[in-house]
Amino acid sequence: MERQDIVVFLALAEELHFARTAERLLLTPASVSQSIKKVERRLGAPLFTRTTRRVELTPLGRQLLDDLAPAYAQVEAAIARAVATGHGLTGDLRLGYMSAAITRPLLALIDSFRAGTPDIKVSIQETTLADLYGPLRRGEVDLCVLPLPVAEPDLTVGATLLSETALLAVAADDPLARLTSITAADVADQTFLFAENLPGYWIDHHLPTNSATAKVTSLAGFQELLAYVVSGHGVAVVGAQTEQFYPRPNLTCVPLEGDPTFDYALVWRTDDEIPLVRAFLTHVMNQRTS
Repeated sequence: MERQDIVVFLALAEELHFARTAERLLLTPASVSQSIKKVERRLGAPLFTRTTRRVELTPLGRQLLDDLAPAYAQVEAAIARAVATGHGLTGDLRLGYMSAAITRPLLALIDSFRAGTPDIKVSIQETTLADLYGPLRRGEVDLCVLPLPVAEPDLTVGATLLSETALLAVAADDPLARLTSITAADVADQTFLFAENLPGYWIDHHLPTNSATAKVTSLAGFQELLAYVVSGHGVAVVGAQTEQFYPRPNLTCVPLEGDPTFDYALVWRTDDEIPLVRAFLTHVMNQRTS
């Protein structure tokens, strides 16, 4: 059997529908039918029973599927490994991420990436707001999903993986918690809590009020920030999934006027784009356009 005939047979055995198989393989239904008939002539018996209403495997078709599918998967895996090795796509890819909100889309991308590059080991490491760019610059991770904006000359920003609504975290007994939308005037006298060591441009971007007059307090990290919020020591701009992933008694998140967002994008060292990084970035782009 030629490779194309194997691919058509396995797809039809899964779809049990000629038109859907043709659409999946970017072929015409006639091409699918011709391929199956060619194999059936070689084997001397039908692989499928066809009626106007359904397509089913014959006992011979079921036997061929059981024998052929695992063997073909092994061949495809061997070819994928050879291609990966030939292009330098082996080894460990270390991915950093910040915020539990990004884990689901990130892990979905990692799973599909691993399926096509079985010899690449992908590990993930959670990073922190207080050390936003440190893991990348110290070489602890090869790629990192970071909250925007990132305006650093030694770092390159790629595809945005998640965009979530930005909300204002306040204590549940704060008068602000009773508002349906918070304006700049509502928080003019508030103390805004941010993690320490964040760039000034990053803080200015996320402040919902005039940055020149805003009162800002820096804390050790995100967990400390939330502790201060629920105790009434200030407010903080957070992502919409904060209440789900970081629940706290007495914590409420209120919409901000203008519906600002928290955007998370892939970032890497500009002068150190290793083959594994390029491969993952290409995979992400292909997934977004498919």
